[in-house]
Parts: sequence; structure tokens; C-alpha cells
Amino acid sequence: MTTSSKDTQSSQLVPILLGSGVLTREQVEAGTKLAAELDLELQEALVDAGITEADKLEAPIKALKQVEEKKITLDMAIRAVRLVIQNKVSLEDAVKSIEKLHQQTHIVVSATNELTQLLMSAKMLSREDLGNALKHSTDAGMMIGQWLLTDNRLTTKQLYTALSAVYMMRETGLDKDKAAQGLRYSRKREVSFEQALFELGFFIHPDAKTTRVGELFEMADLVTMEEMAECLEIELFKKKPFGQILVERGIITRDQLESAETLQGSINKGTLKPFQAAEALRRVIKDNSDVYATIAEYQLLHKPDSNTRLGDLLVESEVCKREELEQAMANTDSAVKIGKLLLDSKLLTEEVLYKTLRVQTLMRFGYLPRTQAVELLGLCVKKNISLDEALEELNMRVPQRMQWSWV
Repeated sequence: MTTSSKDTQSSQLVPILLGSGVLTREQVEAGTKLAAELDLELQEALVDAGITEADKLEAPIKALKQVEEKKITLDMAIRAVRLVIQNKVSLEDAVKSIEKLHQQTHIVVSATNELTQLLMSAKMLSREDLGNALKHSTDAGMMIGQWLLTDNRLTTKQLYTALSAVYMMRETGLDKDKAAQGLRYSRKREVSFEQALFELGFFIHPDAKTTRVGELFEMADLVTMEEMAECLEIELFKKKPFGQILVERGIITRDQLESAETLQGSINKGTLKPFQAAEALRRVIKDNSDVYATIAEYQLLHKPDSNTRLGDLLVESEVCKREELEQAMANTDSAVKIGKLLLDSKLLTEEVLYKTLRVQTLMRFGYLPRTQAVELLGLCVKKNISLDEALEELNMRVPQRMQWSWV
């Protein structure tokens, strides 16, 4: 095999390994580096280095062979390997299952859509890159955003942010030019899209009344950002329910979706806070626990702290002292008024106040328990980092759209 054909094979094996969840990005990168150094095929390097066992690569390699023979698309290969792992079926049965589903639900998506238009407006995608991506994504049977990710034209975070921007444009009527400016600003400053819009003065309140099924899985750390981006693109452009997409893509099972929907109902009824529902979902899936018994346990034994006062959050996070706070606060309970008084008293900077209001909102809506809210804000102030950086450092996964009710 020539080096070029090795490279071609590896370039198609990588998205199968990553997309199906067989290996992590770090494992694939280590294997790719070793393969280049020793002039080995990627699968040989992965096994020789002890990164994975040979039997774990059987389904991905079989799927790759079918892609090379043009029997299935790259997208179908990724989905089939997921089903092999999840349902313990053969690759052939997995492919048949997907083909049957595809015939039932085939929807053609325009390649030049809101996502590609936004990416070009934000100067994150050139016309030449778009033309190349259109051809290759069609050949691979992939959504164009997923192809741009596979082809390293976008990072996972950039794709997810751009898709979230499209979602907000549809939900709130955000102007496309403002969305493009927000996307550029978000990328340059390495802040969330919502933070970018806020700083630019373009922020429009998204619908933050209910917790989405995908957000529950994300908060429970049961789906990756790559998987969220993959499913969000399909939801936006194929108009399917997010939960159904998670099942169809082989990311979760139907039973797991039903458990999540039950827990989503418990949030809507006020039985559980969102962070409790996410913890419960993780228990149900990881420990195979009964969903109703888990809800009852969280309701009885894991009572959340109901104190969401801004002043107490600031004191416990060591942003300011209790005496200073009481002196500045006078007789008001309004978080925004308290914030203004603290600014006037020079106890807080504007930047710290906005971080505090975002954390308080997450706590008030039940997306963070009090202990984590205190830890999060304390880390922001102590290290002088953004809230998004602190969330990442502490591996706290919360919906971005739920942090802005005070604006």
C-alpha cells in the first residue's frame, strides 16, 4: 500500500472511530502520530501501541471497507458501528436497519442553508471551501456541518456555536448580520455566542421556560458536544425531534429516551430541579436503575438548597465580606438593584457582577446546586477567568441559554 492510499484510508477511518465513539479524540490523535512516525496503517499503530484492542476495531474496519467499495456512505458507516456497539448486532444487520429507516424518513436538505450562509457571513467559510464541502459531504452522505468538522474546517465548538446561532435566529428573530457579528466576536474572544451578543448589545431573550431532552443528556455528561452538534444540525434542517434523532443515530436507546422524557416531565411538574433530573438520568443509565424509584429517591433524600440570594452567593464565593455587603445593600432584595449598589460602592466590578448574575440565574432555575454555584463563582474571581472557562475547567455542563433572564 502506498503512503497516499494509507493516508486516504486513515482519513476515512478517523471519523468512523470518533463518530461511533469507539475511541476518543486523544486516542486517535496519539495513534495517528505514531502511524506517521513508524509508517504504519492507523489500525496497526493503535493496536501496537496498546491504545485499543484489535477486536474493537473489527466493526470500524469492516465498515471502512464497505465505504471504500461504495456500498455505504461514510455517514452510514458511523451510524452502523454505533448500532453494532449499542445493540450488539452484526454490521450487516446494523446497515440493513439504517437503510430501512432511511427509506422511511429520507428528507433532502439544501446544502446552501442558514448554517453555511452564516458561516460565510462570519468569514469562517470561504466560497471555495463551501464548493469543496458540498461535493464531499454529498459523497459521504453527511450533513454539511458534519463534513466541515470531519474535514477540520471547523472545530466542534465552532460548529456547535454556529448551529446554536441558527437556532436563536429562528427562535428569537435575531438578525442574520448581528448573528454573524456575534459569531465572529465569539470566536475572537473565545466566549459563548450569548455572551458575545450581550457585549455587542444585540442580546434577545431565548425561550428559557423548559429543559430540552438533549440538554438533560448533555448535563448528565451522557452525550458529547460532537454528538450534540451532529443531532442539532439534523433537528434544524430535517425538522425531527431531537430525542428521535439521538435514537436514530444510535447515540442512545429508545428506553433511555423514555427515561429522559419521564425526568423532563418531573422538571415541568416541579418534582425535581433540572440538575437533579440530570443526575438521576445518569444514575438510571449508568446503574440501570428504575427511573421512578430514582425520582422518588431524589425527591425525598436529595433536597436542593432553596437559598438563591445574590448577597449570600457573593459572600460564600468570597467575592466580598458580609459586613461590606450589608452596608452597601441598604433595604432592597432586587438582584439588579443590589448589583447597582455594589457597583456604586466599588465592591464589585461590572464584569464580576455580570458573572454573578449569570451564576445566580443558573442556581435559581435549578441548573446548578448551591455548592457548585459557589465553587464556580469563586473560581471565576480567584483566577480572573470568564464564566465559560470556569465551567469548562470544572466540567460543569449547563445550557447557555439559561443564564440570561436578568438582562
